[in-house]
Amino acid sequence: MDESFYSAEESNAVEGSQRKFNSMSPRKKTKRKLAHVEDESEDLFGSPKKSQKSQKSPARKSKKKGDVEDESLFCELVTKAGYVLKDGDQANLLKCDLAIFKKKLQWSLKSHRFYKMPEIVEVFIKDLENHLEDPLRLKWALLYTQTEAGCESARGGQQDSLIRLCLNIEELQPALIKLLTEKFFEVAYDDQNSNSVDIPCLILANLKWLDYVIDPEVLTTKVIELLEGSPLKIQREVITFVPHIVDDANHPKIATVLCKLYEQKRELTPAVLDTLGDLTLEPESFQDVHHSVLKTLHAVRAEQLPIVTKFLLHNTPQSVAYQVVSDMREKISLPGDYIGSSQRSPKKKNASKNDDDDVAAYEILVFAKIKMAILFHKFLTNAWLKAIQDEDDVASVRPLDFLLLIVVYEAVPTRQRPIESIFRNKIRTRLFSDAMIEKTFVNHKAVLKEYFSSVIKIASLLLRSCEPLINQAAAAIYRSAFVSMDGHQKQEVILSLLGHLGDSSTVRSAVLSTLSSLAHSHTQEMSKYAIFFKSSLDLVSILNMGEIKHLLDVVSHLAYSDGSHAALQDELAILVRKQLSHVELKYKLIGVINAVFCLKNIANADDSHVTNSRSSESELDSSALKEAENLLLLVLSSTAKLSTATALFMDELASIILKEGLNAKLEEWICDRMTNDFQDVYVLDIEQDTQPPDDLLPLGIRWNLEVCEEDRKIALNLAPMVIRLEQTRVDPFDVEGSLVYMTTQFRLLRMLESRLHDGDLSNIDALLGCPIYAPSEEVYDKFDSLSPKEQHAALSCLFYVANWFRELLNAFVTQKDKDCKVKVYSRLRQLIEIEKVIWQKLPKCHSYTPPLAVYDVDTSMLPPLLNFAAKKKGKRGRKPTVGKGKKGKGKVKENTEATQIGTQPNSQSITQLKTQQSQPVQDEETDVSSKETFEVDRSSCRPFLRELHIDVFALMFRKLGIDTSSQSGTQLTPAELEFLLTDLNSKLSHIFASGSKRTPVPGHGEHRNIGFSHIDLFNPAEIAQRVLTYFKPICHHLETISGFFQSLIAENDGVMDVPVMYSDHTQPLIVANSLLFTTLAIFFSWPGLQKEENENILINALRAVGKRLEGDTVNSMEQEGLTSVAFRYLSNFQGSIINLETARTLVQCLVNFLSFPCSENLSEKLVEVVEELLKREWYTKGGESEKGAAYNQHIYSLLEVYFKNSGTTISYVDTLCSVGLAEFLEDTGRNPQSETFPTLNKGTLGIFYRSMMSFLVTGTKKSLSSLGSASLTDKEKCLETWSTAIKIFHVLVTMLKTHDSKTLLCPCLKYSRSFLELFLRSAMPVLDSCLLVHNQEVTVLLKNLQGSTRLLQHVCTHSKVTQDTSLTRYVPLLKKSLEMLVYRVKAMLVLNKCSEAFWMGNLKNRDLKGEILSQSIREESEAEDGEEEEVEEEDHQSDVELDEEEDPKPIVEGATSSSNYSVSF
Repeated sequence: MDESFYSAEESNAVEGSQRKFNSMSPRKKTKRKLAHVEDESEDLFGSPKKSQKSQKSPARKSKKKGDVEDESLFCELVTKAGYVLKDGDQANLLKCDLAIFKKKLQWSLKSHRFYKMPEIVEVFIKDLENHLEDPLRLKWALLYTQTEAGCESARGGQQDSLIRLCLNIEELQPALIKLLTEKFFEVAYDDQNSNSVDIPCLILANLKWLDYVIDPEVLTTKVIELLEGSPLKIQREVITFVPHIVDDANHPKIATVLCKLYEQKRELTPAVLDTLGDLTLEPESFQDVHHSVLKTLHAVRAEQLPIVTKFLLHNTPQSVAYQVVSDMREKISLPGDYIGSSQRSPKKKNASKNDDDDVAAYEILVFAKIKMAILFHKFLTNAWLKAIQDEDDVASVRPLDFLLLIVVYEAVPTRQRPIESIFRNKIRTRLFSDAMIEKTFVNHKAVLKEYFSSVIKIASLLLRSCEPLINQAAAAIYRSAFVSMDGHQKQEVILSLLGHLGDSSTVRSAVLSTLSSLAHSHTQEMSKYAIFFKSSLDLVSILNMGEIKHLLDVVSHLAYSDGSHAALQDELAILVRKQLSHVELKYKLIGVINAVFCLKNIANADDSHVTNSRSSESELDSSALKEAENLLLLVLSSTAKLSTATALFMDELASIILKEGLNAKLEEWICDRMTNDFQDVYVLDIEQDTQPPDDLLPLGIRWNLEVCEEDRKIALNLAPMVIRLEQTRVDPFDVEGSLVYMTTQFRLLRMLESRLHDGDLSNIDALLGCPIYAPSEEVYDKFDSLSPKEQHAALSCLFYVANWFRELLNAFVTQKDKDCKVKVYSRLRQLIEIEKVIWQKLPKCHSYTPPLAVYDVDTSMLPPLLNFAAKKKGKRGRKPTVGKGKKGKGKVKENTEATQIGTQPNSQSITQLKTQQSQPVQDEETDVSSKETFEVDRSSCRPFLRELHIDVFALMFRKLGIDTSSQSGTQLTPAELEFLLTDLNSKLSHIFASGSKRTPVPGHGEHRNIGFSHIDLFNPAEIAQRVLTYFKPICHHLETISGFFQSLIAENDGVMDVPVMYSDHTQPLIVANSLLFTTLAIFFSWPGLQKEENENILINALRAVGKRLEGDTVNSMEQEGLTSVAFRYLSNFQGSIINLETARTLVQCLVNFLSFPCSENLSEKLVEVVEELLKREWYTKGGESEKGAAYNQHIYSLLEVYFKNSGTTISYVDTLCSVGLAEFLEDTGRNPQSETFPTLNKGTLGIFYRSMMSFLVTGTKKSLSSLGSASLTDKEKCLETWSTAIKIFHVLVTMLKTHDSKTLLCPCLKYSRSFLELFLRSAMPVLDSCLLVHNQEVTVLLKNLQGSTRLLQHVCTHSKVTQDTSLTRYVPLLKKSLEMLVYRVKAMLVLNKCSEAFWMGNLKNRDLKGEILSQSIREESEAEDGEEEEVEEEDHQSDVELDEEEDPKPIVEGATSSSNYSVSF
């Protein structure tokens, strides 16, 4: 061996031994001398002296200083062979090449004159043992041998050690191995050498890679003894050397010992796994080892996790890669999951920073090992992605999934599109929630720093999505990255966000909301990057008003956050003056907004935490106060001739005062000025006999609430001002006059009064009940006969009155005075009546545009108020869209307008829908010749109506009156409750962002955020805290309505289709009931409830709901118990619900509870609730069975919840298939229906079929994921699962013979391919190993599947014959899967040496009835087969499919590509 024999590790051991052996004390030893026979007789061939001198041995002649003086046989033989033993701490010498030495020594052993074999071996080994008693001699016997300087035949300057030279001699090897083993244990347990492992390492190094092993079994036994008997620190070294010492044939024995050590001593995990990976084992043996390691993965320590991960991934066969990575994903516990602030125990909270750094290092290593594995084994990429993609349980989603996607995204650029698709799908299904993203950044920021560029790239791509949920998730990634990362990463986050300001409006809104959140919650950190925002001010020309408000708020807040941004402050001051002096209204409005934010920050520059009470009178210095007053006067003077700009200024100033407040002296100055101006302009003093002035329309004093004559002294001079404005208005939005800002001035006035008088509004309470000059009632009775100008004036008056009443409700709803409360409820009823008149009269004025009530909008982007609806009589033979006749059309409208949970707040109440539907019918009855009508889009009316504040919903605390015919002033009517809940739900949908619909094309639909300026002042947590106070009346109203319907059901003996159940009297209660559940559903769907900082809000909400059931006992309950009680309370309402839409809303509300911590399994209870709903028959008004598109959508939603949350999905699909579907198929009536599941009927068959096909695939995956594949029991369970799945699949496919509608064929073609691919990927490997053991079961399973696949061929043929593109688009990929199945089955039979059981034949083209197609049709179908191209399937779960790199390859050579084959066994 040459000098490169020793590894780097051993060389280090050699260097270390130089120092450590000097301190070792040599042991006392007795040398055993060989008897030396001296012939003292006279030499016959010469003189005695000369003869004696000449008889000296060569060794004695060559003795030099420093050589070992030893006369033993060992010394004699090695010296004779050319080896020079050195004494002391110096290397031994070799005079020749090692091969020559070994040859000479071997010859000396065999030809010694005194000793013969095997005696000489024993003497040699004994002398060697004595020689090695000296620690220094032992060291140099194990270390390299130096070649003598004069030797030219040697192969290098350093050669093998003395021990290794002897080990490569056959005669010495067995005895020497035994000696080394004894010496190993002697040194290993030597107390003086307890801190050194150099000698054991050297002994092991000499044993590895021997030229020839005489007895491998003996060597293996000795190595096992070393493994089991060594101390822990030495065992690591032994384990490392094992693969290089033991031959391949004995590796299984070593593997068994290593597995025992792995289970017994966790400290040896890294060494054991490294060695196991290097052993040469049979696949079956290695599979057992792999399975044992995988089984204990959950208990692996943090420092051992990287090596365990590396072992599992690098030794995973492709056939079981999916199962292995699925198990790893579930069992890997990242160290960072236990160091977060919310999960760290008290002891761990006091851990040092070094411990956290170690944990971060371990995590980085884990993902580095994963990255390296997927680079070496490409099939692992798909396995990881599929494992993550298939997980659909919120409770099972972990930060590991997020991190793995990021790592794979960077490591494998070719898989970036599928990864982006997985991100979107996980966000859509709320599996990647904001809380989970924040938790990931907090606990695993070290890993994210390593892949930060990929994190930013992913966030940037998601931010550009047109779906709000995905936008919000991207914003959460940016926000969490800024909070968690360090300096330059923070800067990258800010620059990336600012770079998106040039994108679409949806992206800009998300960016600005994120920047605003960061600026206000992390002002000090954001202030460092304020200079980057200066250039963003140039973009105001392309932003809408809402975006401009966000941007200017951020820039102004950062500029005045400290004194280091004087240049930015000057820039803002110059910009304000330029914008206010601009001639265009848009820029003047921008200047107003900019000035308001500057005013706020100037006023609060010295006290950023001004409270809402006057006790904090921290007055500004005179210069700051003077600057604020000058800015205020500048705005008023610049907007004096622009009423819209003035209105906007007052609105924004009122919002600032409400949210943060201004300096007390400044507030008093503004209040005095506003009070005087308001009285002078809008309020008139009237006498008792005063008559309204004559004008364009007959006027009167209306809506007076003052009972006493003494209080009737003032009136609001509204109608005369409106008429003057309408007569001079040219542009619909260009209205000038003080009336434009009447409501905004009142809002500002009441904000100031409230702050200056601690919420008391007694100074202005006369305005609450004062009458109004308005057109008389007869004007609206003869509205159709008025001229267009008179109609416009009359409608404008109604809009101004409605907005005035809305502001009165906002102002006085918080007053405690009893008289004020009565007047507030009266104003609410009057407001509802006024708006009802507006919705009736507005469609008759096609060209009318109401006056603006919201001023921070771009009028060019406003949608039309009226939607054109053509009412034409249906032609004979023309099939309507849904249903027939007027009922069918009514259903279409109801379905498109119905309120949906989780959508944007554009949906309206059912009362509105009824108005929209009934009004055109009345018009058609009155004017038969009219075929065209207009309908009011109420979501488009928000720019023209003042926003109700969140305080207004306190009106729900009044008791609900069930009798809708009575109009008692002491009770809340269903119509009033509906009005309040509709507005509340739209606000909650907006603020909690529960919508998941795609945003419209840029430039359209941006009005959706109009009308929420007030609620946008508060963050979602503040709104949630406020809504909590309304849970008590909401639950009370639910109980009242539920009690009413329970008594009604009891009175009719449980019969649900009686007319009284769905009369005009019960309809308002049904609507109110649905809206109440909608409120709870939207609230509990807020992702923010899962965040740690909002934990108290969630607990209080659950306690408020649970208290209705358990009383005060909930006060002592933990969160888990509260969740269970609240769920049980709400689920109790399902028995009193008589409307399917309400039932679906209740289920959506209950689904939200599954994401909260709970002490019991709520999924099972939810499935029970849904099953009861599916087993009921639902009716509409008049007692008719419900049907239509909306009904089908509700059924599909219930089925999705039913299957998705069931423990064993496949068993529930089996039940529905064997019971419900079987009953439906047996019913031979005109309208077949299942008796057990009445919701399964002719109209919903397609919905049930699609759900069962879809969840058959996902349910099978779910069942298989919980099973292993190593043991025989697991394989048997897999066979049972597949037998059930194929039985269901067979029933669903064969029913197409009798029911061949398109609604069944499409899902059959779509999901059959997914089912077959799953069978190829998961079932075939199991069948390969089970065919010989379970021959009968496998044969039956394949025969059942063959019957289904044969019919699928007929379905494909039928799709081509009908030339329906919606069907043929699925055919190519499905036929590919069918073809792969044929080849894969034959490969299985060949593998098990029974290929004779396989035969193929031509499959004839048949239709769904089984009849053979004609020759011409067959030829046409075959021609299409030759021209068809593979098309991508639009998966409902994924935008991009994952490539199948592990597709089984057919082993049959020369086979054609035709798929018309049959398989028989």
